[in-house]
Amino acid sequence: MHASPASASAEERRDHSAPPTAAPSAEAALIVGLNWLGDSLMSMPAIQAWRRAHPQSRLVLLVKRKLAPLWTLQAAIDKIVILPENLGGLPAAVREIAARRCRLAFILPNSFRSALVPFLARVPERVGLSGHSRDWMLTKIVRPPALPGREHQRYEYLALFGLADAPAETPRLQLTPELPARAFDLLGSTGRNWIAVMPGAAYGAAKRWPAERFARAAQMLKERLNCNIVALGSAEEHSLCEIVARGAGPGSLNLAGRTSLNELAAVLAQCKLALGNDSGGMHLAAAFAIPVVAVFGITDPQRTKPLGSAVRVLQDSEQRNRDLRRDSPEARAGLLRITPEQVVAAALELQNR
Repeated sequence: MHASPASASAEERRDHSAPPTAAPSAEAALIVGLNWLGDSLMSMPAIQAWRRAHPQSRLVLLVKRKLAPLWTLQAAIDKIVILPENLGGLPAAVREIAARRCRLAFILPNSFRSALVPFLARVPERVGLSGHSRDWMLTKIVRPPALPGREHQRYEYLALFGLADAPAETPRLQLTPELPARAFDLLGSTGRNWIAVMPGAAYGAAKRWPAERFARAAQMLKERLNCNIVALGSAEEHSLCEIVARGAGPGSLNLAGRTSLNELAAVLAQCKLALGNDSGGMHLAAAFAIPVVAVFGITDPQRTKPLGSAVRVLQDSEQRNRDLRRDSPEARAGLLRITPEQVVAAALELQNR
């Protein structure tokens, strides 16, 4: 589900700024973006709300290349700067940020490295959460309040932006003009007669419901709803998606490894329903207001469920653990207690709303 090299230049589409050597015409703020697709989408409501509250400011996003294409679909961002994967590229990123003359930085990840670039670029105000031996690089440390009904991670990001009391909202993404046509090429048809199935999860086995069960659920839904099945994932998840596509029956597609991140978004936007694990793809589908059935192990859906009104989380475990081991036997046992019949029932319930 990562961006292909051909789509890597897409991050420049959102840049309407002056050259780096010139002073920006409006006051700028820096956001150090998150490293996971799901986390990035959960941070968008806070970014959207801050942008509305500061319409004259420019927002510069520092993010890893694999996630940069996603942010070209987010209108709140004016400029995307690539965070290098290795320390050798750090000086160039520091110079780029310094040239943007940002007055403050919101540092969303908790890592040491995420605070280093704005610190070295001498951004005057640097706001972030405490931890990872980096407090000395921050000018303001935020400790999100624990308020009933606001346990979800999006409220942590709202607090970071100084908007702890802001109302909840969902991510807003807009496909660029060429993407719907690309989705048509990949699917071979138009119309919302597709069900997306995403059997992978980048985190590992602790978040993966068996692909064979996804295949069985997809087969039943294909018969009940008279629709087509498209299995989606990264190149590394091709074998999982192949299990789904073959098990769902003739006409099903396996597009694992064949979509860039933004092409994945465009394909999901053509679907009437999505089934998936606790994964970034699940969050991306929900961002397009697609009904989503999400299978959880022992991660806490109160904190990380997809943002949207048409989301159903299935979970059969009394444990709730944010610090999940990638091979957690408790999580895998919880996943195995969920049946294809339960997933189908939840999907049909969403379709009949």
